[in-house]
Amino acid sequence: MPTGYDLLEHSHEFRMHMLRRLAAGLIDASLVFIPIALIVFVLNLEPMELLVGVLSGFGWFLYSAISESYAGTTLGKRALGLIVASTDGPMTLSKGIVRNVPKMFWYVFLVIDVFVGLATKDDPRQRWVDSIASTVVINNKK
Repeated sequence: MPTGYDLLEHSHEFRMHMLRRLAAGLIDASLVFIPIALIVFVLNLEPMELLVGVLSGFGWFLYSAISESYAGTTLGKRALGLIVASTDGPMTLSKGIVRNVPKMFWYVFLVIDVFVGLATKDDPRQRWVDSIASTVVINNKK
């Protein structure tokens, strides 16, 4: 099976899938980051940058884990026609928690998670942690 990097080079459909995932992630991150940043700014909490980074990571993790576990999607993914599916049974809260741990540390671990996932010869739609959680993000629109 080719790696995700091979598919990025040769498959327009896969490139579009990954762009939809990126756009969905930016939408979801914004839905969490902006309110948290505003609260920290309005309350003048210090150190601002550190608090916004840590709180937004924790908020994004909670939002994504709960949304994906119970609805199979987040607002960003829904807007772009993506759903999270389990590869071995029903989607559970524990799978949602495991697959979203990197979002808690979005400023480092999420990027590594994506690059390692693209480098493996498993399902190229999976981030590395998706393979651990037995989940995959798929297109829901035909």
